[in-house]
Amino acid sequence: MPPARALDVQRFIDAQRFSPFQWLAFVLGFLVMVLDGYDTVAMGFIAPSLVQEWGIARSALGPVMSAALVGVAIGALITGPVVDRYGRKFMLVLSVLWFGAWTLVSGHAQTIGELTAFRFLTGLGLGAAMPNAVTLMSEYAPTRARSLVVNAMFSGFSFGLMAGGVAAAWLIPVAGWRSVLAVGGVGPILLSVPLALLLPESVQFLAARPGSAQLSANCNISRLS
Repeated sequence: MPPARALDVQRFIDAQRFSPFQWLAFVLGFLVMVLDGYDTVAMGFIAPSLVQEWGIARSALGPVMSAALVGVAIGALITGPVVDRYGRKFMLVLSVLWFGAWTLVSGHAQTIGELTAFRFLTGLGLGAAMPNAVTLMSEYAPTRARSLVVNAMFSGFSFGLMAGGVAAAWLIPVAGWRSVLAVGGVGPILLSVPLALLLPESVQFLAARPGSAQLSANCNISRLS
């Protein structure tokens, strides 16, 4: 029964024009990608200032740079059980709040060891956020435009890379390298509020659950028309 229900949902979405409800999901997902990109590359932009302030060799930052990437890989792999139990929206909001909080904490690191640990924890959230944002958007996109919509949303990651460079060039001379991480932390934390309030839950997840969850699924579906 759940597969048939999911098929009906997709047929309904395919029959509708792209609605304001879907645009909202797209914009929120795009912003997640922007902040994900910003925080992923933030260390690369602040590394020269960090090396100068701490009086260390640039090679000493190798573990710091690698820690976030390891966290990204693990974060992307471990989200499945949480999504199955609590839903894709919950996982996305949690991961955005998580990587924002740890990016903010990273700005207060005093040693290479602390910064490495904080960046690893940041990476867990970064790795969990991206696939869930992409999958949620793909569920709400009509088949005819899914590739375009998902790729357009994913381009937010590239905008985040550029924003990181611009922010670093402007902030570091004025407020130091820690300010780059402060911005990268506050942004996701603020975004988690509209995500929690406005982002729709996965229709496929809701439709597969009994009771009030199915009612929520019906409400989300009706908003697409």
